Amino acid sequence: MQQIVDILAPTFFAIAIGYLFGRVARPSVATLIDAAMFVATPCLVFYSLYTNEVQLGEAARLWASCLLVMAGSFALAWLVFGLRKKGSAGIYLPVVFSNTVNIPLPIIYLAFGNEGVANVILYYIPNGLLIYSLGVYVASGHRELRQGLKAVLRTPLIYAAVLGLVLNLSGATVPHAALQSLSLLGQAAVPLMLLVLGINVGRYRLTRLATTIVASILRVGGGLLLGFLAVWLLNLSGVPRAVVIFEAAMPGAVVIAVLCSKYNNDAEMASSIVLATTLMAVGVIPALLYYLS
Repeated sequence: MQQIVDILAPTFFAIAIGYLFGRVARPSVATLIDAAMFVATPCLVFYSLYTNEVQLGEAARLWASCLLVMAGSFALAWLVFGLRKKGSAGIYLPVVFSNTVNIPLPIIYLAFGNEGVANVILYYIPNGLLIYSLGVYVASGHRELRQGLKAVLRTPLIYAAVLGLVLNLSGATVPHAALQSLSLLGQAAVPLMLLVLGINVGRYRLTRLATTIVASILRVGGGLLLGFLAVWLLNLSGVPRAVVIFEAAMPGAVVIAVLCSKYNNDAEMASSIVLATTLMAVGVIPALLYYLS
C-alpha cells in the first residue's frame, strides 16, 4: 500500500498544481503541450525503447491487444447507442480511444520504470496512428482523412518509437553522451504531461449526464473487461500484462475532445465523457495499481 501511495501522491499532486495553475493564471496550454509532445516525450520514448529488451513477438501481441480493446469498445458503444440511433462522433470516439499516454505513462513509469514505459509506448503505437487518421476522419464528418495522415507524419513520438525499436532490434550502438542527453530531456515528459492534464480538466464541463455516465462506464468498465480478455487470449504476463490491463481502463483521450471541438462535431459530449472518465480514474487507478502490483 505504501508503494501505491508513493506512486500516486506525486502524480495527483502534479495534476492538482496544473488544475490550480489553469484556474488562476489561465495560461495558453499550447506551449506546454508542444514541449511535452514534440520534445520531452519523444526523448523518453526513444530512451525507453532503446535501453530495454524488446521482443518483436511480444510487441506484436501488445499491438494486437490494443486493437482488440479498441474494436471491442466500439462494438459495446454501437450495441448501446448505435442500435438506438443515438450514436455520434462525440460518443464513439472517446469510448474507443483511451488516454494511452498522458495518464498511464507517468504512473507506469513510477511503478515499473523504463520497462513499463517501453510497453506503454508499444501499446500506444496503433492507438496513436488510428487517432490521427481514423479519429480525424470521423471527427471531421468523414472529410479529412488526408489531414489525419498528415498529423501522423508530423508526430515526433511515432518516429522516436520506430527509431528506438529499430535500433534496439538491430543491436545498433548509440553514443553514451547522446543517451544521457535524451534521458535528461525525457525526465521532463512526466511532469509536463500531468500539468497539461490538470489544466485541461479545469476547462471541461459535464453535460447530458445520463449519456455521459453510460458512455463512461463503457470506456472504463468495458475497457477493463476487454483488457482482461486481451491478456488471456494473447497469453500476456508480467509487465506487458499489467500495462494492457491498466491501459484498457484509462479515460477517454483528451485529444479526442480537441478534435471534436476543431471540427464542431458534438464537442460538448466528447469533452463531458473525457472529464467524467478522468474523474473516474481517481478511484480506478489506485485499485488497479493495488491489483497489478
